[in-house]
Amino acid sequence: MNMFSYLESLLVDADHKAAYVLTLICVAMIIDFGSGTIAAKINPNIEFKSKIGINGILRKVASIILLIFFIPIAPLVPGGAGVGLLYVLYIGYLGMEIKSIFENYQKMGNDTSLFEDFMKRIMNNDNKEEK
Repeated sequence: MNMFSYLESLLVDADHKAAYVLTLICVAMIIDFGSGTIAAKINPNIEFKSKIGINGILRKVASIILLIFFIPIAPLVPGGAGVGLLYVLYIGYLGMEIKSIFENYQKMGNDTSLFEDFMKRIMNNDNKEEK
C-alpha cells in the first residue's frame, strides 16, 4: 500500500475526515511553533523570551481545546450543516496556521513570494466568482 492509498483510507467518512484535518492542524501548530522559535533565534529584530513562547503554547492548546469542543456540537445543528461548518472552521484554521508558518520562514530570510502569489491568485479567483 502506498502513502496516498493509506491517506485515502483515513478519509472514509465524515468522522475520519474531521479527525484527519484536526491532526493536520496539530502538526501545523507544531511546525509553526518550531519555525517561530527558529525565526526568533535567527532574527535579531524579534524578541526571544520564554514568556512569549509559553503564551504561544497556551494559545495553541486553548485553540485545540476549542476545536475539539465543536466536534460534539456539530451534529446538533440541523440538516447536516454543523458538520459543514466544522469543516469550514477547521480548514480556515489550518489555512491560518500555514500562513503563519510561511511568515516565520520569511522572518528567517527565506523567499515566500511563490506562496504569496498563490494565495493572491486564490483570493482573486474567489472575488471573481462572487461577482
